[in-house]
Amino acid sequence: MDRKYILTLGAITVFCSILFFGIVYSDSKIYIHLTRYFLGISPYPPAGWLSARPLIPLIASPLATLLWIPIAYGVVNIILWIGSTFLTYFITLEITRSRSIAFNASILLCVSPPALLYFGSVMLEAGSTFFTLLILWLYLQFIKSSNTNHYYVLSILSGIGLLAKESTLPVVFSILLLSLVNKNLRKTILYVIFLVLPVICWQIFTTFWIGENYWTHYLRAGLQYSQERYGVLFYADLVDISKAIALSHFPFAILALIIGFFNLNDRRQNLIFFSLLIPAFISYLLWPFRDLRIGVVTFYATMPLAGIGLEEIIKALHSKPFLNMLSINILRITIYVLNLTLSIFYVYYHLGRFSPPWDIYIFAESSLLAGIS
Repeated sequence: MDRKYILTLGAITVFCSILFFGIVYSDSKIYIHLTRYFLGISPYPPAGWLSARPLIPLIASPLATLLWIPIAYGVVNIILWIGSTFLTYFITLEITRSRSIAFNASILLCVSPPALLYFGSVMLEAGSTFFTLLILWLYLQFIKSSNTNHYYVLSILSGIGLLAKESTLPVVFSILLLSLVNKNLRKTILYVIFLVLPVICWQIFTTFWIGENYWTHYLRAGLQYSQERYGVLFYADLVDISKAIALSHFPFAILALIIGFFNLNDRRQNLIFFSLLIPAFISYLLWPFRDLRIGVVTFYATMPLAGIGLEEIIKALHSKPFLNMLSINILRITIYVLNLTLSIFYVYYHLGRFSPPWDIYIFAESSLLAGIS
């Protein structure tokens, strides 16, 4: 049964990636520069991004010796996109014990506007999402296992994934909250120490090497940019905050998220989702401006919950006159196709074109404005 779902999810993700492959936004040049630095072509790195976001440009570097850099990023990010879709399925299945809810969550993530805009492009969102989900999934396996020694090794390896982007960090706090739910805080603290060890070592190294770390990056790429763009140090317009989170989950995930939240009756699931949602939304609000990329930081928490809400929507629709004449699977597929179609049209409308591998869009607008301008 899982194989059928996984193959379907893989096929949908590949289809979407072909439509929006290798897009080069105006700010993608930072990551291209960083990849060229790792290849020894550029003598000086973009320092703040080297300290906070080195992993994906590094992973893309070997392939970039063989392929054009946008294609190299496209290939790497498609793999991470597919991996993110699969991990969402398995995490949601772990929490809800429902294959249909797990499939709902995965489909909502893999066809969301941020996924179409960024997950196959010369950006880092596919990597940050993948490693966030991987860290969460490994922890869920860790707390079930009686033999945990090898998970400490895996935690160090997966902890390297925190260097994909600083937006991966909230999952660490979610893990600590989950340990309170599962009453294994002492065991989890050791796990988390191993998990964050690569990041701590890298931050110490880059602080002494180039004078950059997470804090200096936040000051420059966050607060300073907010000051230059909006005229205030910390831009916190409620309308823009709400707009960005809603459009990140367009079209059906935002409604499904709300319905899922209010339909949670199981105490265990409530505690789990609050443990995921609280750090995710706090980190979303702490960044001094919001766009569709920042909305991605919440996906590890919101999409499994939206999967529950979408299942409630499907069941409610199937109980209505005329619609109950349809097979529930036909209704389910119709909703999936409609969600995919609306998301594709939304992104196409804002980009103005597709970006297939044979005709890559290399002069796209700033990723900060993509899909929200």
